[in-house]
Amino acid sequence: MRKKIKRTLLFVFLGFIIYSFWFSPSLLGLIPMGKDSPDQNVEKLQFDTITSNNYKLEYEDLSNDSNLKTLKNEYKLDTIISNVKTDFEKVIKMQSWVHSRWIHDGENKPEKQDALFILKEAEKGKRFRCVEYGIVTKQCLSSLGLKIRTLGLMTKDIDNVKSGAGHVVNEVYLKDLKKWIFMDPQWDVIPVLNGTPLNAIELQNCIAHHKDFDIINPSKTTTKEEYKNWIGPYLYFFTVSINSQKIGIWDMMIGNKKQLTLLPIGATEPTYFQNVFRIRTANYTHSIKDFYPKPD
Repeated sequence: MRKKIKRTLLFVFLGFIIYSFWFSPSLLGLIPMGKDSPDQNVEKLQFDTITSNNYKLEYEDLSNDSNLKTLKNEYKLDTIISNVKTDFEKVIKMQSWVHSRWIHDGENKPEKQDALFILKEAEKGKRFRCVEYGIVTKQCLSSLGLKIRTLGLMTKDIDNVKSGAGHVVNEVYLKDLKKWIFMDPQWDVIPVLNGTPLNAIELQNCIAHHKDFDIINPSKTTTKEEYKNWIGPYLYFFTVSINSQKIGIWDMMIGNKKQLTLLPIGATEPTYFQNVFRIRTANYTHSIKDFYPKPD
């Protein structure tokens, strides 16, 4: 009997070890693995425009949410946009304000993924990642009635890089233009072509095909050339949450599909995020129409 129990425990232990390395080859970053930095190549990507599935990406007006009302009132967000006339001007003003709240730190993660908490911590001198710039910008603009989403970007070689192969930005929907536009609060950058703001796929296309786009960068954190060279490699895999669903460790372990990733035609689905965890929560599509629904 004891031998059977020991054998069973041994099998369970071995199974746990095998699963751990299958799920996270680096054991959640404890074992350094992969290249030191991602490739800097920017490829010409192709997508299709045929709707392949109804992923039901929905974006509600959240301005009446009680937490967002508190955020709006406590930081007097209305006064920041008091002199602007268009939603695009609101986006520019609010992004610059969020950008100015703290200095970027790629390692520090807050205890709560909440704009009010992050802003209070920033007032104490804390610094945060691109993720937190995206969270605060999203909640601030949502409190003003705009429809905005977090956009995760990954390099082509996301599987094989130790760190620095992912970036987080936002896209916001502008009713008057009837389109989603790209915004990067970490850098305070919005790309435009002939005066029209671009979405992430249009920005990638401009960089890959050497089109002469511009950037709106009120904080003067970078030049167009510097930003183009920096952001270009990240524009390969594009991921959004399906209806703002939160992803926990259990979802990652069992593969709950709570995200939608836009995959270039001919690309291989990514397996790992920097060898830290296996990517299991995404549905994949090649369709720009799937990825860019019209909320209105």
